[in-house]
This record gives sequence, structure tokens and C-alpha cells, in this order.
Amino acid sequence: MKKLLSILCSLLFVSAYAQEVPALETYTLKNGLKVYLMQYGKIPAVHVKLMVNSGKKNETPGQQGYSEICATMLLKGNKKYSEEQQADKAFKLGADMNSGSDFDYTSINANLLSKDLDDGMDLFSSAILSPLFDKDKLAQEISYIIDYNNLNKMDVADLTGVYSQYALYGTANPLGRRYYKKQLQEITPEKMREYHSFNFTPKNASIILCGNYDPAKVKAAIEKYFGSWASAYGEANGVALDKPTVKKKENAFVNRTAATQCNLRWCKVAPSVKDKDYVAFRVANQVFNRFIFVEIREKGGKTYGISSAHQATQFSNLFITSCSVRNSEMMNTINLFDKSLQTFSTGNITQEDFDMAITAIKIGLASSEMPEAILNFYNPVIYDFNKRKNYLSDLAALKLEDVQKAVKKYYTADSYKLIIAGDESKVGDQLTNLKGLLKYSASDLEKDN
Repeated sequence: MKKLLSILCSLLFVSAYAQEVPALETYTLKNGLKVYLMQYGKIPAVHVKLMVNSGKKNETPGQQGYSEICATMLLKGNKKYSEEQQADKAFKLGADMNSGSDFDYTSINANLLSKDLDDGMDLFSSAILSPLFDKDKLAQEISYIIDYNNLNKMDVADLTGVYSQYALYGTANPLGRRYYKKQLQEITPEKMREYHSFNFTPKNASIILCGNYDPAKVKAAIEKYFGSWASAYGEANGVALDKPTVKKKENAFVNRTAATQCNLRWCKVAPSVKDKDYVAFRVANQVFNRFIFVEIREKGGKTYGISSAHQATQFSNLFITSCSVRNSEMMNTINLFDKSLQTFSTGNITQEDFDMAITAIKIGLASSEMPEAILNFYNPVIYDFNKRKNYLSDLAALKLEDVQKAVKKYYTADSYKLIIAGDESKVGDQLTNLKGLLKYSASDLEKDN
């Protein structure tokens, strides 16, 4: 078995490492817009992404949800194209566009055929530079958010996501603030236009393009559609936030009346993507995922699935383990997780575990050659490109003892924040076993907002 795994690892490494690494060219337009061009592959298509340095981290009190709503409204019509015209043109081009926001950035993305670059960039730039923020469509979006985020109706898994941010950051930190009905209802088109004008500026943004393209045509198109972009607000956003600390076990509960099961979410500190431990940690978490699935799902029979994900942002680096369980198994699952974490934290993983994790990661990296996947992997705004292109060689050079050290450093058994969501009337007796249990409610999310 070990010999087979070793052979597979070697073959996969040769195959993956032989893949083309994009050639990166960077420059800056006169207006301050940073441009990153990544020539890659033979597929006659490109993926283009504009990243604005504005996300949840930049939302001041009262602006909860602004970055998310702004991202959605970018595709709801602009001065040049109505939403319907935009969709019709994208369909005819065989293109697609999407937008979104996270803790750090607001992004708009487009997949285009290389031959349609100019028409695609026209559509792309119009959505970014001149959104309408139509009153009726904005009201419809806010109504949807209010309904979807009704804490009395929200799924328990979504609830633990909401309250884990509150538990980790608090409402003094924008990452811990959450929108609520009254605050959302005060949003107007004028407020969204002001938010857009302040944050969507060339010096506060970067454009990244990846794929098979003619460099001269790409540069001409970027200059044509973004070269005249100007704003009264000329500088890049700046913000500094405290990183979350988790120094002991803390448990919190959120009641969700009539919930048929409980959701459990454990949060622990993890390395950043630029940390020297990052590669070793990723392998460790691959092993951990398999370990807790076996211990809690296969052997324990407590849940249909449990997994751990790395959440890395500018000011918050965590790994989050979550699962849903039957009400009757809530405390048993917590105890089994504690026992499993204690066992895993010793760092006694095997060579076979290590080899399987390396293989799984390499398979994942080699699974797609589409421009979008390549851009997201090498994204020079987020990653150090020169280090990122050596990722596979760093992975190949990794040793079992490196991963064991990462396990002992990050998988300590004496610290985490656990958020539980469920029906208190059904699990109240079990909750008495959790010392110092905190209880959260909707009113907590509205403090100091």
C-alpha cells in the first residue's frame, strides 16, 4: 500500500509540476489601477477579475452588508446596459459574469472567449463603473436579505456561521457586525452610490486577467475601458484590525426554536497563506479531515458528515470544523470531538496518512486547467506569486516531521470557540454539562451598531 502511494505521489507530482505556470506581467495605469496579466494555456478563453479593496473589513457601523449588496447590484443594470440587455449580450457572447464580496474584497468576474475580448470588456467595465442602484431592484434585494436572514427561520448551520463571527470579533470589529432588519431598511440608492463612489476607485482596485490572449489587444482593451476611470476619492483604503485570539475553550449556544437537529462549529486559529507553516498546515488539515470523519462519522456514528476548512483573510486566519447532529447526540459528539482532538494533537500521524494527504492535494491542484481556476490559485493580489509558483516543489520537499510539528502547533486540545445552534427545549439538559456556557440572541448582534 505504502509503495503504491509513493508511486502515485511521484507520478502525480511529475504530471502536475509539468503543467504550465502562467507568465506574470504587471503594470499600473496612469490613474493608479494595478494590472496583472497571466498568459496561460491553449484554451482560447480568458478569465478577468476586478478586485476592489473593500469588503466587510471596511464597513463602518451602520454599513453592515454594504459590500455584499453593492456587489450584487453591480449586475442589476448600469447606465449603458439594463439588466436584461446585459444578460442578452452575455448570452450572445457565450460569456458569464458574477460578483461577490468577502471579508477583504469585492470582486466582479467574467469568463470570455479570447476573440470576444473587446465586447466582453465593454460589458464588464460598464457593470463596474456605472451601476444604477435602481430603487426598486435595491428594495427587492434588501427584502430578500431580510427574509433570508430571519434568525427565527435560519438553518442551524447558518446560525453558527453568523454567531461564530460575533463570538470571535465582537461588534466593535466590522468582521463581527451583522446586518439586521432596521439597519437594512435604512439603505437607500443614494447611500449605495456614495459607498460605490468612495470605494470603487482605480487606486483602490486591481484587475487580473488569465488565459490565452494577445497581449497587445488585452492592454489596449484595458486602457480603452479603464484608462479614463477617475474618482474624487483617489487613495486606497486603509484599515487595521485585531486578529482573533483563542486561548481557551469557550462554548456558546444559540436557540433556534423547532430545530430538528443541532449544528456544532469549532473555531481555532490557523496560519495565513503567507506563513511559513502554511503548506505543512494544509497537509495536516487534510489528514485531520480524514481522521475526524473516521472517528466521529464512521466509528462514532454521530453525524452524516464532518469537515474542517481553512479560512484565511487579511486579519483573520482560522480553521473551522463543523457538523450537524441529532439532538440526542449533541453532548456525545462534543465529547468525542474533544477526545479525537486530544489524540490528533499529539502529532502521531503515520507515513501512510502523510502520503495520502499529499496525493489528495496534488490531485486537486491538477484537476483543472481552466483560466478561472489558474487565476484563483496564483492570484497575485492575495498570494506571493513567486512563492506560489513553487507550491508543488514546496509540497514535494515537505517531510512527515514538518506536518507533525504543524499538528502540535495548531491542533492543541485546550483551546477553541464552539458555537452550538439548536432547540434549547430539546437539548437544555445536555447544555448544563458545558461550564461557563454563553447564550447569544439577536439582540447581541444589534449592539453598538
